[in-house]
Amino acid sequence: MERYYSEVLSYIARSVGCKDKAQNIVQEAYTRILSYKNSNPKQDNTQERALFFKAAKNIVIDQYRKNQTVAEPDDFELVAPSYYEPEAKLASQQQLALLNRSIDSLPLKTKQAFVLYKFKNLSQPQIAEQMGISVSMVEKHLATAMLACRNALQKQ
Repeated sequence: MERYYSEVLSYIARSVGCKDKAQNIVQEAYTRILSYKNSNPKQDNTQERALFFKAAKNIVIDQYRKNQTVAEPDDFELVAPSYYEPEAKLASQQQLALLNRSIDSLPLKTKQAFVLYKFKNLSQPQIAEQMGISVSMVEKHLATAMLACRNALQKQ
């Protein structure tokens, strides 16, 4: 086991980034293996090197896990999303009312094209076919409606 000590030490030192910590870890691994061998004298000694590396690596993992802080459920601050706040809800309702008024004030064909596109999820060719107009006219109606909605929100 002593012949693997420096090899395991350099491996663990690279792992933890500190030679002093590495020495403590390797020493602990060494004592664990010796105590295991004392309690199990008939243990196979052909894989000592691998056992030494594995024991040291497991100690590094254990220390890492031990140092990780786990927040208790009581430590979490329960905060509702901002859209649940009364002010945000009111602002959203006011914006929606403003957009509804803006859409209602549109010319009939423009309003129809906009509703089919935004609320019925029809494509522009489908809207053109349903309304009996060209696709480019649908695009113009949609552009007019979107501009009206944007202007209404900017005036707010």
